[in-house]
Order: sequence, then structure tokens, then C-alpha cells
Amino acid sequence: MINRRRSPSSEISRDKKLSGHRNEVIFAEMINGKVLKGTQKGDVKDQQENLYSVKSGKKWQIFLYSYTRIKSSKYLKLLQPSLEAFPIEYDTYLKDRTKCISFKETYKEENGDKAIKILTNEEVKDAIGENTYILAKEKLRTISIANTKKLNDKRILKNFYNEAIFNNDEVEYLVIRVDSENENFLVFHKDDVLETISDLTYPSYSRAGRVPIDYNVEGQKTLLCYELNGRSKNIVEIEIRNDSATHYRQVRFNMYSKDTYAILLKNIPDKKIHKNITIFGKAVETLQLY
Repeated sequence: MINRRRSPSSEISRDKKLSGHRNEVIFAEMINGKVLKGTQKGDVKDQQENLYSVKSGKKWQIFLYSYTRIKSSKYLKLLQPSLEAFPIEYDTYLKDRTKCISFKETYKEENGDKAIKILTNEEVKDAIGENTYILAKEKLRTISIANTKKLNDKRILKNFYNEAIFNNDEVEYLVIRVDSENENFLVFHKDDVLETISDLTYPSYSRAGRVPIDYNVEGQKTLLCYELNGRSKNIVEIEIRNDSATHYRQVRFNMYSKDTYAILLKNIPDKKIHKNITIFGKAVETLQLY
């Protein structure tokens, strides 16, 4: 099948949004604050006008931004060339994607599983000729490698995280609900979050995929990683979403919750506990929730 689904179904996405909203309501009630409606980064506002971004679940979609949003960004603009690697028109992209994958599907049917696995990208290009889908993937590889080099600069990386997670100066605190079974929340000040994750993570890019009927190229995702037990572990995956005409040339920034709060808990030790809320680091000094 050519159109392999890479994103959650609309039903799953809706359930995640509802679950996220419930957590916002629970936290807002705990601090006598209010839930903010809309798509801004701030989810909850307290009585002192502080804004909180509330996260829960195994994987957080930090953002899903269009080309226009990325182009107008201050630091996320670094990702603009990644979007420009793809044709402006979705129909052009889809036509050439279909042509590429159809060729590989036919090749597999005629020559078998072993043959398709050793078929090289150069052989595919020679067989089907000029193709914007192939060209886009190869452009994205080059751009991802270049972005990795840029993000090795800790100052750039910190600013990149700041706009992605907190929209620069919009949000002051990150709130994490770790366990869905218990209504316990962890609260971190943005300064501690940014200092910790920018210091302990580093950029990389994805290896080539292994889907026999696709055109597999490295660098289709930009990764932010950290060291866990002597091995590199992804904490962030940034990919270009081209699922449909509606969701085309969009950037999705996903963050793994378990890895994120494990790093924060290990490196921001000072804490203060009040009922179901645990406050860490600088937040202990700046927050007045009770």
C-alpha cells in the first residue's frame, strides 16, 4: 500500500487532546488558576499571571507548525530550508512519491524480497528518471546534516529549545504529570529546563529507513539526544509532515516525556512539596501557589 499512515488517527489525536485538557483543568484547580483556551503555549494561568505549559503522556507533540509559522519564527526559522526541500504543491509531491513507490512495489513483485533489499537508490533513480520526491529526500538529508552542525552551538540550541517549548518569553513554567494513575504534578522554571536540556543534549540525524518499497535516505529527521548508560538516546525527534494536502510541509516536534523528566529530576535537585505538586529549582523561589 502506497499511502502508509505515519501519524496518529484523528480519533487517537482527539483522545490525546481531551486527556491533555483534563490535566490542565486538574492542575488549574489545584493552584486556583484558570485554563486558557486556544493554541498558544500557555495552558494555565495562576493568580499572579504566571503561565504554565502542562504536559502528560509518553510522547509530547511540542508543536506542529506550518511553513508560514516557521518562516516568521525567530529561532525555529532554522527549519525553514527543511520545508523548502519539498515541492510547493502537494499534488506534485504525491504524484512523484506514488511513481517512486509503485516502481519499487512492482520490482519487489517481479524479483522477490531479496532483490528489493539490495536494490540501490542509484538504480531507482536511473530507472524512473527525474523525481521531486527523491530530490526532496536527498535535499532534506543535506539540510539536516547542516542543521546538526548549527545546533552544536549551545547558544543556538538553547534559543531553539526556548522558542519550541516556551515560545520565547510567553511561558514561564513547565508542568509535567508523570503518572496517569495519580494526580501528581512536577513544576519546573523555564530557566532550569533550558539550562539542563541544552547542556545535556546534542543534535544528530536519523539513519536511513528500512522500508523495502520506500526510497530510504538518512537525515529525514533531526534528532536531539542525550547519553543514557553510555549510549545515545533520542529525547526529541523533528520531522517534516507530508501526510495530506491539509498536512503538507509542516514541522512536527515530538519530545519523549520519560527521558525529559528523568534528566530534569536528576539535575534539578532542590524541591518543595505541597499536596500533589512538587516544585523544583528556581520555581521554589519564584512561585507563590499557596
